[in-house]
Amino acid sequence: MIRPAILICLLLLCFASRVKTASAQDNQSQSLGDAARQARAAQSSVPKSATVITDENLPQSKTQAATGTLSPERQTYCDELRQKKDPSAEQACAALALDMGSDYDGLAARYSQLAKAVCAANKGEIPSSAPQDPALASQWRDLTFFAGKFADMMKAEMKTLNDDDAAVQAVSKDELREAAATIPDWPNAKAVSANPKEKQAFHDIQEKYKPRMQENEQISARQKIRVQRYFSDLARMQEICAHH
Repeated sequence: MIRPAILICLLLLCFASRVKTASAQDNQSQSLGDAARQARAAQSSVPKSATVITDENLPQSKTQAATGTLSPERQTYCDELRQKKDPSAEQACAALALDMGSDYDGLAARYSQLAKAVCAANKGEIPSSAPQDPALASQWRDLTFFAGKFADMMKAEMKTLNDDDAAVQAVSKDELREAAATIPDWPNAKAVSANPKEKQAFHDIQEKYKPRMQENEQISARQKIRVQRYFSDLARMQEICAHH
């Protein structure tokens, strides 16, 4: 069983590890083709991982009811972030408005409710083991159970994000392979640019792969917003005991 007191730390460490790994992979895969793809994508309207999430750019296919309406608890958390002038406030609040479905919302609400009760009875902390009081011990066990479910759901979302990112990289690699196979001066950027025929060939390859790249990047961007919802809720859950 995952102790609820350490759930947030474990998941945040998991996320930090993923970001570090992804960054290393990105650095290793830099090439003329990647640079060209990134320059092309920067000029398009495709949402990127660095895009600031707002109510206006939340992908509607994933957010049936992302209207900015928050539950009272989430709204309170957003208000606190804004009052602190937290630079991530608007992004966090927009992610918290994302419709993740009734299963997720019910789980997050139940976890918050139990955490409040346990913290209030334990001097503002979640105990590392079951309390002596039978009723409180039952709540603590429920809290531990929901913490494990939350972790499992989040791991599944992270796997989907990893798969989506891998799909983007796969298209980029296909683009590079074709360029290497058909352009004699590849990967000499100056030589390719100086040769009108090769420059046009490279442009044609970019246009060929552009639809697939945009589609996969959009899928990845939508999944990143879902993962952002998890981490916004994790940060919110960290504050629950602080108020007791």
